[in-house]
Formats: sequence, structure tokens, C-alpha cells
Amino acid sequence: MDNATRRGAKPGLWAGMFAANMALIFVLSITGALEQPIPLILIALNCVLLVPMVKAAMQRMEDRGAVTTAVRRYNRRFLGASALYAIAMIAAGAATNYIPDASPLIWALAILPMLPAFGMIWAMMRYLAEEADEYQRHRAVQASMVGLALVLVIGTGWGFLETFGLVPHIWAWWVFPAWAMGLGVGMAWTEFRQRDAGEPQ
Repeated sequence: MDNATRRGAKPGLWAGMFAANMALIFVLSITGALEQPIPLILIALNCVLLVPMVKAAMQRMEDRGAVTTAVRRYNRRFLGASALYAIAMIAAGAATNYIPDASPLIWALAILPMLPAFGMIWAMMRYLAEEADEYQRHRAVQASMVGLALVLVIGTGWGFLETFGLVPHIWAWWVFPAWAMGLGVGMAWTEFRQRDAGEPQ
């Protein structure tokens, strides 16, 4: 097995670790084993795995000659926004215990992690606008739709279960991490579909 092949296997490993950690944090949170702001901090730390995941995916695409200028820009923007998201979540979670509930700064802390989250969504929108390769753009749209479907199905289903008192209440900020996980699942799904269909790589 050559270096390119070994590098090509890593994105799935990093993505699997990221998804498994997020699922574990989610379960521990809804069972009450973790209290705020610990889940926020753990999610932020877990976002560090996005860096090697994206780098490994980029290397795999480089090996195939499938890296476009738009992809490079998207990765820089997305990783930058992800880093700010992690920093904002850690800062907001750590500062919560030191600021009175009635302070206006609580509003700033609550809004702070939202800004880089919007940055990640903006990075995806810019990529779709800048990508000249229609096939790559089609795959990105498919992956984002899988992420959206996952959020809608899980969110709606959980809402009904919660309404009937079958599951505990969860914080709404889980929506964005769930979408990010769905986006990763969507990328993996399109990759496997491409292999099964024997499409060019």
C-alpha cells in the first residue's frame, strides 16, 4: 500500500471519530451526566478533529487531481470559521460562571458562537457560487441536502417524542452540530455512491 492509499483512508477515520465523540457528548448531555458549560467545551474541543479530517480529504482529492481553486478557498474559510467557532464556544462556556445572569454580557456570550457558525454556512454558499466544476458542485449540494434532511428528520422526530414525554428536552444549539455531522455523512455517502457506480475519480 503506497502513501497516497494510506492517506486516502484517513478522512473516514477522522470523520468517524468526530461523529462518535459528538454522539457520546449528546448522550451524556441528555442523560444529565454532563452539565453546562461542559458539553459546549467538549464540542469545541471535538471540532479540532475537523482540521486533520479536512487535510486528509484534501490530500485524497490532490491524489485524484480533483482539487479546484474553489475547494481550496472553501477549506480555508471553513477551517477558519470552525476554529473561531471552537474558540467562541470555549470562551462563552468558561465565562458563563463569572458573569451575573442579569448582565447584558450574557447576550453577547450567547450570540458569540453564532457568528462563526454563520461563517461556516457562508463558506458553503460561497463555494457553491464559485465552483465552476458542475459535478463537484452537484456533490456538494447532495451532501448539504443530506445534512439538512438529517436535521429536519431528527429535530422533528425528537420534538414529537418530547411532546409526548418520551424523551428529555435538548438544547436547540444541537441543530448546527447535527447538520455538520449530516454534511459529513452526506460527503461519505456521495463518495460511496461514486465508487459503486464506477464514476470517474
